[in-house]
Amino acid sequence: MTEIIAIYLAAGVFSGFVSGLFGVGGAFALAPALIITLTIQGVADAHIMHLTIATSLATQVITAILTTYLRFRAGDLLLPLVWRMAPFVAVGALTGAAIGDALPGLVLKFMFIGFVGVSIARVLILQHRRIAAGTNRDPAAARGPVIWFFATLSGMSGGVLGPGPAILLAPQLRRLDFAMPVVAAANAFLAGLVGLMAVGGYIVCGLAEAGLPAHSLGYLYLPGFAALTLGALAGSPLGIRFSRAVRDRSQAWLFLGYLSLVLVIMVYHTI
Repeated sequence: MTEIIAIYLAAGVFSGFVSGLFGVGGAFALAPALIITLTIQGVADAHIMHLTIATSLATQVITAILTTYLRFRAGDLLLPLVWRMAPFVAVGALTGAAIGDALPGLVLKFMFIGFVGVSIARVLILQHRRIAAGTNRDPAAARGPVIWFFATLSGMSGGVLGPGPAILLAPQLRRLDFAMPVVAAANAFLAGLVGLMAVGGYIVCGLAEAGLPAHSLGYLYLPGFAALTLGALAGSPLGIRFSRAVRDRSQAWLFLGYLSLVLVIMVYHTI
């Protein structure tokens, strides 16, 4: 049990760090740790991915709140910008949670791996484009059907798999010339919203499920959530501090390395 707690704490620190650095919710980092530990604990395969996603989302809410606050204090968070996208993200997250509950665990695992692979491809494509440092701070620039579509889609993907705004919405904000710190702050806020809306759906949908581990609230595994959160709260400020010392383009390469590591671990534990 000590080893399992240590894995949760380490994964939480790493998740908090990448949340602070990239503005992601950290679900990519948490998923492999939860899959490994839940498997060790003898949880049925049919429930592992649902427990993983729900617990990741719950932890994501905590890390996102802290990261959003720290970004706000640093002057990066543009509240009028996130308010424009929040309703679409929220509707998408609720829809995604309902879809995720209806899908078998193995399907969710392959979808997660596929989503990571597509995310890596997108980062590689964007790295070959010349993107300015970003000077736009006008929230009105984020409007129109394209932004609304990607906001809704990011909420849905977050509700089904955990990751969302940082992967799907961030590139659109960068194209509108918003600086990376502003984009990361918006990502953190919206990732928290995704987690808040979707985890409620996973809790309700899991209440009637049999065979879940002890100390679960629906699909939310409370011991894992507690340990991951403690680690994440320690890691998030470190990620924000590190982001200040790293150039935008270097952050993109670091993000690529982070996604690649997650992909390797997920594939290894699937085959």
